[in-house]
Amino acid sequence: MKIRLLSTQTSTEEYELIGLSTSLRDYQLCHYLNKQFQTQFVKCPDIPLYGLKGQLGPFTFYHYFDDDLRMDYFLFANKAGADVAISNYKHFEYFILFKLSFSLFPTQEILKELRSISQIQAAIKVPVQGIKNFDNILEDLELHLLEISGNTQKKEPGQWLWNI
Repeated sequence: MKIRLLSTQTSTEEYELIGLSTSLRDYQLCHYLNKQFQTQFVKCPDIPLYGLKGQLGPFTFYHYFDDDLRMDYFLFANKAGADVAISNYKHFEYFILFKLSFSLFPTQEILKELRSISQIQAAIKVPVQGIKNFDNILEDLELHLLEISGNTQKKEPGQWLWNI
């Protein structure tokens, strides 16, 4: 009997995506988000996203992990030069992606708080089911996080047994 590996489809119900329209730079936006939501978004290396024609370009990328809720928050730019990460929503400059750990996510309250930041012109929930390359974006995101975590865990030869 042959064993077949089933491709695991990521459930889009595990994610919430919010599009942001703002003229703020990425670090300024993170400042306002951190202040408004008491988060600590950390700048990570830019994420390379891929399309049908290959790499689209490196997009600005921030990450925050909420220990209390056991949730990941990702902020990434939608534009890198002439490239657009999610072409269906090219009018958004940034996206916040929430990897949910529970089903009762306060989307409306988060949108209300985001809209209270005067420098954000629009904050809208984006239905992930309508994004045809969403699974590819999630895959690129997971690979990028693995690469980042692999780079941070590398140590010098003399430091792998003892902290010198």
